[in-house]
Amino acid sequence: MNSRTGLNLALVAVVATLAALSYFKPGTQHPAPTVRLIDLKPVEVHEIRVAVPGQKPTDLKLGPQGWQVTAPFILPADPNLMKTLLDYLDVPSRDSFPAAGRDLAQYGLDKPKAELWLNDSDYRFGGFQPVNNEQYVLAGGTIHLVDPQLFYRIDHDAYWWIDKALLPAGAEITALQLPDATLTRDKQGIWQLAPADPKVSADDIQRFLTAWEENLAISVAPIGKDAPQGEVAMSLAGQKAPLRFAILKDPDFLVLARPDLGIQYDLDDSLKDTLLRVAHAAPAAAKTK
Repeated sequence: MNSRTGLNLALVAVVATLAALSYFKPGTQHPAPTVRLIDLKPVEVHEIRVAVPGQKPTDLKLGPQGWQVTAPFILPADPNLMKTLLDYLDVPSRDSFPAAGRDLAQYGLDKPKAELWLNDSDYRFGGFQPVNNEQYVLAGGTIHLVDPQLFYRIDHDAYWWIDKALLPAGAEITALQLPDATLTRDKQGIWQLAPADPKVSADDIQRFLTAWEENLAISVAPIGKDAPQGEVAMSLAGQKAPLRFAILKDPDFLVLARPDLGIQYDLDDSLKDTLLRVAHAAPAAAKTK
C-alpha cells in the first residue's frame, strides 16, 4: 500500500468516526417516531359514519360526484367540511396504553361522547384528561390521548354535513320566478326582466344569477314551521321540474326552505335584496381626498 492510499483510507475512517459520534453522541436521545391515532390517509377514506348520542347516525360516502350524506337522508355533503375533517385525520397520539383490563368508565369510554368509523376502523371518543384537556380515544384495543379538535369536528347532527350551496354543482339557471319579478331568456338567449326596469343592465342580471350560484347558507336545518312569505321558482338546464324555495318569515335570517327535501337554508339577512331583487348596482361613491 503506498502512502497516498493509506492517507485516503485514514481520512475515510476519520469521517466515519465523526459521523458516528455525531449520531450516537453520548447523552443525546433521539425523538421517538410520532404515533398517529389514525393510520389511514385522507385519499384512502371512502366511507364515514358519525354517531353522536341522541342523534341518528350520519353516513357519508365518496362517489363519482363527491361526498354524499347517505343516511339518515340522501343529500350532497358540504365539500369544505369534508376537506376539513379529512385534513385533520393526521392527529398525533400524545400517549397510549392497552385497553385490556382497564375500566373504560374511568376514561368516559363506556358511554362515548361520539363514535367515528373510517371505512371499517372504529374510534370511540371519551372523556377529557383534567390536567391538559386532552381526550381519551379508544381505537383497536388501545386507549390514546389526543387533542380534542377531531372530536369537535364530528360532534354534530346529520344536517351539519349537508352542502350549504343553494344550487347543485354546475347548475345553469334558465328561468327564475321571484316574488315581484320574472327572469326569462328570449330566443336569442338574452335575459328579459318583467316588469321591465331600464336601469337594470345585463351585468346586473348576471351579477344576480351569480349570487344564487355562489352564495352559501350559514347553516342547514330541518324545515321550520314559520309562515311562508313568498316563493322562488327556478328552472335549471336538464331538469324538468323547477326548484322551489319557500321564503319563510324570520327576524334574523333570510330563510329559504326546500319543502321537497324537508330542509331550510339559513342565510345572512343582508342577502334578501341580493337574492330576491334584480336591481341596478349603483356605482361606488368616489373617494374624496
